[in-house]
Amino acid sequence: MKNLFFILTLLFSLIITSVSYAEWTLTAEGKGGGDSYYVDFERIRKVDGYHYFWMLVDLVKPDKDGDLSIKNYRQVDCKLFRFKDLQFEGFKASMGAGSGKSYGIKTKEWSYPTPGSVNEIVLNEVCSY
Repeated sequence: MKNLFFILTLLFSLIITSVSYAEWTLTAEGKGGGDSYYVDFERIRKVDGYHYFWMLVDLVKPDKDGDLSIKNYRQVDCKLFRFKDLQFEGFKASMGAGSGKSYGIKTKEWSYPTPGSVNEIVLNEVCSY
């Protein structure tokens, strides 16, 4: 009886975890109904003064690699309002569905969002969370 209870509890927790793996929240949209930018606010981590988060970009048209969505892991310095991309994955389906392909990060330098840009909107949301 104890084994059955343990197995059911484990199974139930795995089902709940897989369903709630990523809760994407629409944060910004490109001009004219363009690309959609989502943030997983439940997985934001604050470590040593930095915020770390996942962002998903759902593209209207495939990019040069044929990807329809991109997941991006970012480090944010909210005090100086800048960000670094740490990981980049492209997906052939919308909303990060299917198997992803990891791309190398071109630069390890900090970037500053352009005023009024999608990046500025996303960073404001993440830093105020």
